[in-house]
Amino acid sequence: MSRRRALVASACLVAVLAAGVGTWAVIDLQAPASSAAETSTVKHPTTVVTKGDLTDSKVFAGTLGYGTASGVPGAAPGVLTWLPKPGEVIRRDEFLYAVDERGVRSMHGTVPLWRSLERGLRGTDVQQLNDNLAALGYDVAQDDTFGPRTQRAVQQWQKDRGHRATGVLTSADIAFVDGDVRVATVDGKLGQPAAGESGDVLSVTSTSRIVVATVSQRDAERLAVGTKVQIRINGSGAAMAGEVSDLQPSAGEDAESKVDVSVSFEPGSRKLPAAASAQIDAAGTTERGVLSVPVAALVTSGNGKYAVDVVRRDGTTKRVPVTPGLIADGRIAITGTVSEGDRVVVPG
Repeated sequence: MSRRRALVASACLVAVLAAGVGTWAVIDLQAPASSAAETSTVKHPTTVVTKGDLTDSKVFAGTLGYGTASGVPGAAPGVLTWLPKPGEVIRRDEFLYAVDERGVRSMHGTVPLWRSLERGLRGTDVQQLNDNLAALGYDVAQDDTFGPRTQRAVQQWQKDRGHRATGVLTSADIAFVDGDVRVATVDGKLGQPAAGESGDVLSVTSTSRIVVATVSQRDAERLAVGTKVQIRINGSGAAMAGEVSDLQPSAGEDAESKVDVSVSFEPGSRKLPAAASAQIDAAGTTERGVLSVPVAALVTSGNGKYAVDVVRRDGTTKRVPVTPGLIADGRIAITGTVSEGDRVVVPG
């Protein structure tokens, strides 16, 4: 391309963007138009002007996985004698790890166990304990108080698992994790103290499949929590409905200007790999009942104005001025003296 032609194309592209036609299409602008009345013989493919809705959807590249891992600290005193394997799913009341051949069991909760739980205490950790005991079928009041009913339930829970019924729970008995979890990594080593210098015995994730994409702050505006999207795994297969479930500042490069977007979805009976590339298709602005043509049909007059070459019945063309609008899926909305069904030139 000559320097002059490159400068003209660049200037025209800036003009199109300034007109508010969007930022998600590359426009190959054609040779300048001289007059709205200019005619010529058709030498290129043609297409028709259509009327309908345009939505400026955008596709984001992401990865399929299980979400961000969180650590499970080794709080129990003693030596590690059993550890799960990466990929194992640990549910409520199952072993997270074992110390001195005594299993530390999983209980659901967002607040970690920071003290021994015993009669007379109140707090969120006690509420979590009562909720777990109730879910396991024990008779407790589902409040934040460790009263006589909770004490009896704890004693019965201990008996059922072959432990001495003290009525007190410590870090040697349970650890709170955020629901059923999948083991991401095993950081502790058998024979070493559970409460070692590294702090975490395991790292775990959710058991649910999610897609995560890192996007700009501007793109994150169209991906608020609760936004409905479409996802595709490995760029193939049928798209699946998803929903944005979380937004977090990115921990990677340019973290201040990037956002990690998590999308949850239900794969149903579809078998998915443990990890894969993924695409998130998010809809944006919609304009309804607009006339549109392929972006390549748009030509420029060289002064910031645009036109399309309309094909006449005798096979000649007439260059008709138009005002460009929203760009979506390779098409651009136009207004001017054109009608639905008009045939326009699409230069090669």
